[in-house]
Amino acid sequence: MSDESAKVLTDAKVDDALIAEYLAENPDFFEHHPQLLQQMRLRHSAQGAVSLVERQQQILRDRVRQLEEEITDLMVTARRNEELFKCYNALYSALLDCGSVSAVMDTIQATFAEQLQMPAVTLKFFDSPLPLAEQYSFTADTHKQLLSKRFKDSRIYLGRLSQEEQRLLFPDQAVASVALLLLGKDGELGMLAIGNHDPSHFDPAMDSLLITQLQALLSHLLPTLMAHEAG
Repeated sequence: MSDESAKVLTDAKVDDALIAEYLAENPDFFEHHPQLLQQMRLRHSAQGAVSLVERQQQILRDRVRQLEEEITDLMVTARRNEELFKCYNALYSALLDCGSVSAVMDTIQATFAEQLQMPAVTLKFFDSPLPLAEQYSFTADTHKQLLSKRFKDSRIYLGRLSQEEQRLLFPDQAVASVALLLLGKDGELGMLAIGNHDPSHFDPAMDSLLITQLQALLSHLLPTLMAHEAG
């Protein structure tokens, strides 16, 4: 080695970052220097000093466990989504068999309470030709602020309500998150409100496909039933 080369090596600053970069760019380094693996020792919180090979094996085992947990979570989510799809599919079929508005209300209440564990469900009509119980009637003056606040950009609202809004829609039940669906071609028919005790259950970022389909079905079905009963 020349004096000049030796000087360059002496002046070069070799730090942790440089070593790490070199090893990252040369992952086969230890294949060419296997003796170093047995000489290197790493601190382990439970086992004390361990070799680099042992530490690498432990990291791989931890990663395998993590992947197994992630796969398990994905499988649980997939099964839950399948159950939801089947439940909503059965609900759609049951609604199509309903011959009256009251049957529609009963079917929705039963499905959400018994199968989806969400008993907080209310159906409000804005302007109905049928005589309806007070809990199904929608007073424009009372609900106007809720509509203007929650339906600015969409006919579906997913999220939380103020305490006043909760009392308005669910006076006898505690809810932490809701799905509000405007019904009718232009949202003129009424509103279906579904509440859940979990504040994160209904979230603006969630997939709304199933409740959007429910909204479309009710928007088509209810006017037909109401016209038939009124006539």
